[in-house]
Amino acid sequence: MKVAIIDDEVHCVEGLVLHLKTKFPEAEIVLKTTKPEVGLQSLPRVKPDLLFLDVEMPGMNGFELLDQMSGEDFDVIFTTAYSQYAAQAFKAKAVDYLLKPIDETEFIEAVRHWQEERQKKRNLSTDRVEELLKHLKREGILKNKIAVPVTEGYEFIETNEILYCQSQNNYTLLYLVDKRKLVLSKTLKEFEKLLEKYFFIRVHKSFLINPNYMKKYYRNDGGYLVMQDEKSIPVSKSKKELITSLFDAISKTV
Repeated sequence: MKVAIIDDEVHCVEGLVLHLKTKFPEAEIVLKTTKPEVGLQSLPRVKPDLLFLDVEMPGMNGFELLDQMSGEDFDVIFTTAYSQYAAQAFKAKAVDYLLKPIDETEFIEAVRHWQEERQKKRNLSTDRVEELLKHLKREGILKNKIAVPVTEGYEFIETNEILYCQSQNNYTLLYLVDKRKLVLSKTLKEFEKLLEKYFFIRVHKSFLINPNYMKKYYRNDGGYLVMQDEKSIPVSKSKKELITSLFDAISKTV
């Protein structure tokens, strides 16, 4: 979990850091500051999951800081020496409210309560996504489609539009029927796993092919395939028998 701490008192910041390191070693402290204006500038960049936020601070109090934040997805636990802010804190949708000096037991309970609620939200989100995917597949909307990461976001591609995939270090080049070439930030091994149910074949350590677009197979020169776009693709020794058998089987059905 990524945690941020904003409190104008140094000893309060360090006390929270100590509690976190002692009781929640998995916590990554991405921001700790005594200046609320620094927190306002830094929170969108560090993107915490949980923010410990003091109420009374010079220049800008905790509520004013939150009022200036828009579209940020993190939860808040307020920390303050003044109990009169409790109602306002929960109105600001805080997950908890800790009075200073912070009791260790109450601190642990607050963080664990937050973790439990966060997991519930995740489970609900996961269930919703799975339900949506089932619907899309049932309706045929996602049939034979994969989502691939591109520069602008993601693109849906029909698997039968893919001629072959080529490894390029930690990236994969996707060659399509329409002569486009996509550079994707996934390894060929990841794509092999994604496309195996569509009967793509890993014919070489650097190539994964769609067998629908094989044009010729040459046994000489180590063995290589010619694809529909005239690209020559090497075939590894371990795959030669498979490719030969495939061409033999196809010839018998013609």
